[in-house]
Amino acid sequence: MTGGSSGGPWFTGFDETTGTGLQVSVNSFGYTFLPNRMFGPYFGNEAKALYDRAQTS
Repeated sequence: MTGGSSGGPWFTGFDETTGTGLQVSVNSFGYTFLPNRMFGPYFGNEAKALYDRAQTS
């Protein structure tokens, strides 16, 4: 990936038909010595709790 791809979502269980899935991370960074690889933090329980709270606020 190139500049501008940061923040793009990573999904698991993505269904192309419905466009739904569980977002588990975002494009965050890469290393020049590891071409064609992108890294990002996996969302954990804290992110899930924040999402759940935002949905009920």
